[in-house]
Amino acid sequence: MYSALYQFLLLNKQLSLPGIGILHLQRTSSTFDFGSKTFSAPRYFFSLENADQSPSRKLFEWLSQVMMVSEWEAIKMINDFSFDLKNQVAASGEVIWEKVGKFFRDDNGDIIIDSAILELESEQPVIADKVIRGKAEHTVMVGINERTAVEMEAYSYEAPPKKDYGWIIAIIIIVISFMMAGIYLSEKGLDPSSVGNQHIIRTK
Repeated sequence: MYSALYQFLLLNKQLSLPGIGILHLQRTSSTFDFGSKTFSAPRYFFSLENADQSPSRKLFEWLSQVMMVSEWEAIKMINDFSFDLKNQVAASGEVIWEKVGKFFRDDNGDIIIDSAILELESEQPVIADKVIRGKAEHTVMVGINERTAVEMEAYSYEAPPKKDYGWIIAIIIIVISFMMAGIYLSEKGLDPSSVGNQHIIRTK
């Protein structure tokens, strides 16, 4: 009976027990272990809600199929199970339900559970080591063109175009010419004859 109800609890995430409460299957979050660089698998535990809720017909139908009894007998089995569990807790102080937990009473007389922790074999820790791929090639959009990451890297490392300094040289020559002209004019003056031919042409 314990085993059959445990299976139902795993499948349906909750189980109502008359006079005891509602068992819930709950899940903890995964945690990261920095030392081993792994994410631990989620863990599962049970909680007991002190609520007066009648078991669902789904439980009776499922139990009648598993135990191969009539639905009426399944109802009686659930009531007897809850009654016996409650009496055992009252008599011995605690009842251990394998894979579910330990049932006992708190200071207020309510039945509570010290849950077992479940680790499913189907959920294993996951390694969280960062993978770095060198020269991983993938395509990227550059404007309307599609290029690979390798092409973009080669493009970014191309030598910059050489600058044309010819116009600077031309400006320097012009400035020097003006300077020479200024020096010449300052020495000879602005007389037009100073810039003309000084040789006298004699006629016979």
